[in-house]
Amino acid sequence: MTKPIAVLPKVAVWILLFLPFISTPTIAQLNWPAGQLLPSFPAPAQTQDLIILRESSTRWEAEGPNLGHKTGRLETDGWLCQTGIDAANDHMIYGPYDATIPAGPNVAEFRMKVDNNTANNDPIVDLDVRNATTGQILASRTITRQQFPVASNYTNFTLPFTMPANNQSLELRVYWRGTSYTKVDWVAVQQNNSSAEMYLFASLKGIVNKTKPRIFSYEGDAFAEGPYTWLQSLGLSWTEHADKWTLIGKYRSELSGIIIYDPNQIHTVNLATMLAKSRNALIASPALSARLTAAPYNLPVLLDLRGQFTSKLQVYQTLYNTYWPTIDHRVLVGLNPEVHKAALREYATALGAAVIWLDPNIPAESTLLNSFLSSMPAGSNVIGWWPEEAPGVQRASQYGIATIASDWCSNLTVHSGTSRTVNLKPVPPKPALQNKIYVAFILSDGDNLQYIEHLMRKLWNNPDRGSVPIGWTLSPAMLDAMPGALNFYSQTATNNDNLISGPSGYGYAYPNSFPNQSLLNQFVAKTEDYNKRAGFKVVTIWNTITGGINQNVGQAFATHAPTLLGLTAQNTGGGLTIYNNSLPGMALSCNYCTNEQAMKDHIASASNGWNGTQPRFVIIQAQPWTDVKPTNFKNVASSLNSNYIVVRPDHIFQLIREANGLMVNPATITKKGDMNCRIPETGVASY
Repeated sequence: MTKPIAVLPKVAVWILLFLPFISTPTIAQLNWPAGQLLPSFPAPAQTQDLIILRESSTRWEAEGPNLGHKTGRLETDGWLCQTGIDAANDHMIYGPYDATIPAGPNVAEFRMKVDNNTANNDPIVDLDVRNATTGQILASRTITRQQFPVASNYTNFTLPFTMPANNQSLELRVYWRGTSYTKVDWVAVQQNNSSAEMYLFASLKGIVNKTKPRIFSYEGDAFAEGPYTWLQSLGLSWTEHADKWTLIGKYRSELSGIIIYDPNQIHTVNLATMLAKSRNALIASPALSARLTAAPYNLPVLLDLRGQFTSKLQVYQTLYNTYWPTIDHRVLVGLNPEVHKAALREYATALGAAVIWLDPNIPAESTLLNSFLSSMPAGSNVIGWWPEEAPGVQRASQYGIATIASDWCSNLTVHSGTSRTVNLKPVPPKPALQNKIYVAFILSDGDNLQYIEHLMRKLWNNPDRGSVPIGWTLSPAMLDAMPGALNFYSQTATNNDNLISGPSGYGYAYPNSFPNQSLLNQFVAKTEDYNKRAGFKVVTIWNTITGGINQNVGQAFATHAPTLLGLTAQNTGGGLTIYNNSLPGMALSCNYCTNEQAMKDHIASASNGWNGTQPRFVIIQAQPWTDVKPTNFKNVASSLNSNYIVVRPDHIFQLIREANGLMVNPATITKKGDMNCRIPETGVASY
């Protein structure tokens, strides 16, 4: 057994850490051509080992006998408080006075929902964990309205705490402020080693799947699609394993040992994630090391990171100084080790990529982040996510780097190995141009691979999908990361389902913030390449959630993306701009509608002053996280009178082009001046 690092002299520690990277071989198992955004994995095994990968817990139902209440009332499956009905500023949940929670670190969990998550950002509830034996508050947290990602859907909020001793009474409390409808489903305490197993089995997936994807996990939450949905959609079979640990035995021959992270410096998890690939190592908590090193696994300790780092910044500075020079700079992974315990971590493990969690708003972290970004080549990506959306996307954009949101993707190693043949359906002919108000609906956030994997897959099953034209934003990076899923959506789309590119092209970026025209032109040209192969002819361009498109950005798309029909812009109500006399850019009439009434109101506002003597064009973008689904678009469409025609986004841009004397479909120009070129009837992208 290799001697744990913690007992070696300091010089020896760093020599041992550095050895795997003195000579880094070309990735043997993955295919990553120079012009490809993300690598392709080997084809997945036909039969997958399916595991459920979640943090398990001891749970108490909100309406059950173990919890008390000072305000609110029972409603079906939970405990409800409503403004104007129930007494504010009191505990809607307290208890259960359980004395079985072991001493040491634990995590409390509160599952709740509100009916509106956008009205304001008022405090809704105060959560706390109390030692009822001593009266000590062990942890507390205030939850605000906008911390609920989706209205009317349950969200789990966690609260880490340390129980000071065994056999002491635990109380979990929810104090209601009286500012919002609030319903609690249950409260819980996560079982010991539950979080540790998330890191462990995410790394097992990464190590096993880098050579051939064979492990598929379901890590579902309120937005998830179900454990078998993608396996069935991709034509894969599975063997379900109730005991995840059997897979460590099954794949023991592919494992060389374990890397122990330091729970007292949790960012060592990200360092261990980067190191795991080259050593075929599992990421292990000290609490699991005894089990892993003993029979039947007998895994040696390859690295022990305990006691090596005194700060988060030291971890990432060491990663940058020691390892970054020797690994691939085309991708940088953003994962919060306290939150992202599994999910994209399997993909990061398989790549051996640098994994960081640096905040652009914190000066020392900002400086180090700039060091990473400035050394990445053009066309690189940050995958995963940021501590905050706008500062992170903005910072990457300032270096000409896009973000591919994907932190909660749970099976990207499997998806990245699916067939790279995408069968594109014929585009239906556009309607005739009349003096009507044309309305196009777009569902936002398709740049986010986890949305595509989870919530969108649920929305795709909505019975009203296909009853009204909808633009579904997707990521062109799916051609590398999820080609099988892209083919599934393409093949199962109806004539009313228009697949378009999410912001702002092959990745989420603010093109207005790119540092120079050369990098912007490269971004646009690569977007054009990926969009053509994905069949996307409309791009939603974001320059923050409310920003318009700078003239040079529109001109870049007009010049370097000649097959595009049009761009949407986020500056609500900003009207039409035609770039280079060839490419229309249309500002949205609503850039982020959250419900049916908001859509109706913005359509009415955009229709003001129309006299019926010329066509008018209205584009409504809605966001899926507030439970907007095809049924809502159908209801809004049904509310419109005969002055309105609802069309696909690609059709509204063809109509805009026709109304403004532009080529209706520039992708298939047959001769100079041809204004009515035929839309391709078939298409197959294989690459």
